[in-house]
Amino acid sequence: MWTTTGPAAEMPRLFERGTDVISFSGGLPDLDVLPLEAISGQLSRLVRLGGRFAFQYATPHVSTALIPAITDLMAREGAGAAPENLVPTAGSQMGLLAVALGIATPGETVLCQSPAYPGATAAFRTAGLRLCAVPGDADGLAPDGLRETVLRLRAGGHTARLLYCNPTFHNPTGRTLPAAHRVRLLEVCQELDLLVIEDNPYGLLSFDGQCTPALQGTAPDRVVYLGTFSKVFAPGLRCGWIAAPARLARTLRTTTEVIALSPSALAQAALTAFHQRAGWTDLIDTYRRAYRERCALMADALEEKLGTSGPWMWERPDGGFYVWLRHRDGGDTGRFTRAATEHGVSFVPGGHFGVDGEHSDALRLSFSHVPKQRIAEGVARLAAALREGDAR
Repeated sequence: MWTTTGPAAEMPRLFERGTDVISFSGGLPDLDVLPLEAISGQLSRLVRLGGRFAFQYATPHVSTALIPAITDLMAREGAGAAPENLVPTAGSQMGLLAVALGIATPGETVLCQSPAYPGATAAFRTAGLRLCAVPGDADGLAPDGLRETVLRLRAGGHTARLLYCNPTFHNPTGRTLPAAHRVRLLEVCQELDLLVIEDNPYGLLSFDGQCTPALQGTAPDRVVYLGTFSKVFAPGLRCGWIAAPARLARTLRTTTEVIALSPSALAQAALTAFHQRAGWTDLIDTYRRAYRERCALMADALEEKLGTSGPWMWERPDGGFYVWLRHRDGGDTGRFTRAATEHGVSFVPGGHFGVDGEHSDALRLSFSHVPKQRIAEGVARLAAALREGDAR
């Protein structure tokens, strides 16, 4: 199951193996940056004055008070949606399942950017959908490869009308699809009448503060946008949203109501209170600085310990949580997990991100939650494990 490498499953394994393990596995945010004292005061006031509403069931709508917080975030990437087209979720994972159950038909094919977030492929498979990886190039998903794949599938009698992608600071590679590729991608989707599922947890976490325009902002009628507060605030509130084309909003709202009955009124109110008092800019900037520093520490350590011309290759990302290492000889990185465990370090083998068994020659490292003072040590342990694994 994909959840064995998800953030929620990471912590129990670390406690079982001891606190000396340095984990590069789970994509957890760095919650040390949260202004907890201020948030505590806001929550206390919220419960004291409005607890009877915050602890009650809600309707399957984004609360009117929370809408400015969502539109603020989306506007930073050139996106937006009418309030009636916003559907509340318990984070992007619920959004993925809602899209799979509400829009797709069991047996049809979902085209997936590959490597792909395992939670997405699990959601699609749970809904009875087939998956097909779309070819990529050095920048990520290849528009011409998408066209060829769709035409081939349709010629073979398959229904292929949905494309899943994570175009900005992609999990697991960290890459961002360039603006020109985005234009071309949307042209191909228009030509072939494809609906795009844009998963965007990391889009605001650029290290330089610049944002790449979201696909949804360019083609709102062709893109189902999945947003979440998990990476720009905190995942424990389990709060996100779908910005849907008008024709799909009602269906998706009904589906989310079946899945969860109602969103958390408490979570929505807590986020509203924070945004009204502090906005997003300071917190997002603080997250960006934290991840920029951690990423630089990891990339510098990788260059020092693994070199740039050895068996491993990688790129420094410009944002997000991840570094993607690939073995030049194409070997299965699963063989390094035992050595990594012995050296007290963990990573996620690339095969977990494959749609059909591909990417076993890679591994994903997350720098987002590792204490800064332990990153270099963790990379040293990893390098020793990789050398040992190559020698076995």
